[in-house]
This record gives sequence, structure tokens and C-alpha cells, in this order.
Amino acid sequence: MTQPRIVLIHSPFVGPSTLAPVARTLRGLGWDVAEPQRAAPQDVEPPYYPGLAKRIASQVEADAHSPLVIIAHSGAGGLLPSVAGAFGSRVSAAILVDAILPHPGRSWFQTAPRELAAYLRAAAADGRLPPWHRWLPFEVLVRLLPDEPVRAAFCAELEAVPAAYCDEPAPVCANWSPPGCGYLQLSDSYADEAGAASAMGWLFRRDIIHHLATLTHPDRVAASLHSMIRALTDSP
Repeated sequence: MTQPRIVLIHSPFVGPSTLAPVARTLRGLGWDVAEPQRAAPQDVEPPYYPGLAKRIASQVEADAHSPLVIIAHSGAGGLLPSVAGAFGSRVSAAILVDAILPHPGRSWFQTAPRELAAYLRAAAADGRLPPWHRWLPFEVLVRLLPDEPVRAAFCAELEAVPAAYCDEPAPVCANWSPPGCGYLQLSDSYADEAGAASAMGWLFRRDIIHHLATLTHPDRVAASLHSMIRALTDSP
């Protein structure tokens, strides 16, 4: 099989640098990796899901016949059907990394914990949600990202996302699932999603570090992804 190109998709609530260290490590392991690009709801017109999918697809330069592996982190999991649809039959596999599962017909708010959704609705200003780092206590953010320069660079990319994105139902995409699907769990917060993915027969790996381990432990995350990509695509 022709070696696939890897497409990394960051959560709509954060920035592309969240996945950049993993991209570098995967390249060092011999994979052809598209540089993570910004894909933010505030940069496209609604409906947001097809708009973001089109933006992501347009940013990936690859041979029209080369297979693709989509890797989506955190909130990007809900975009997977739309992105897979935008790329079409070229997608040979998809891996969710500590991510929400696709939720066709339901909005992000409907999938979020009730307390979080209520907080974000109340905290919205001018139709936009507070930036992601304000969703959790500062000491929790410091525990996740103890290195101050790394934390500062991460926070510098965070913007106020339109609340309308979280209210928009994800489209129902027929036959979106690629031949191979996998789930990599990095935190206990995504135990339910990981269990559901495993129950669906997806390739499953667990390496409990923390949700933003893509920034702090890229070698471990990339090593897990390396083995999963090989298993899902029969790549050498």
C-alpha cells in the first residue's frame, strides 16, 4: 500500500500548535505529515461543519490519489464525518485522540457536560464563548502545562468561538466512516468516549497522561499513533 499522508486536526476551541509537536515527531518516524493548519469556526461562515471541513481539505496539499489518515484531537472529533466527506474515498483511516465522538444531528452543547454547557452559555458575550483557558481553573491549566513558555504560546492562540457553532447540529453524513477507525485515550475525562469507540470495534489504545499531552509528551503520543496507523493501514 502507498504510504498515507497524515492530516492532524486540532480542536475548534484551540489552535494548531496543539498538534505541531506530534507532527514533528511523526515525521521523524518516517510519516508524511501535513502541517497542522488553523481551522477555527470564527474564520468561516455558517453552517460551520461543512465550512470547516472545506477549509481543512483546501489546506492539505497531497497527490489526488494518495490515501489519507485523519487524526482529530479533542473537540475536532465531531468534525470527523464532515472532514472525511470533504476528502472522499481518499481517507483510508481515522484516529480520534482524547476526542468527542461524531454526533450527527446533535449540537456540541448537547454532547457537553450539562454544567459546562450552562457555564459557557452564561459566560458568552456578544455571541461568543470565553476562550478555552477560561473554562477551567488556572491551577488546572498550570498542572496540564507547567512549562510557562509552552503555556503562553498555547494561550496566545485561544480565541472566543461563536456560540452559534456549539448550537449548530452536526450534519448527518452518510457512509462517512473510513475503512479503519481508532481511538487513543489520553485522560480519564474521555473514558466514556473511549469505551464507546472500543464497543464499536475501533482499534483502541490507552495511555493515560493528560488531555494536552500532545504538547507535553509528543513522543509518547506519536509512538501510540505510529503503531495505530501501521495497524489500520497495513503500512510497513
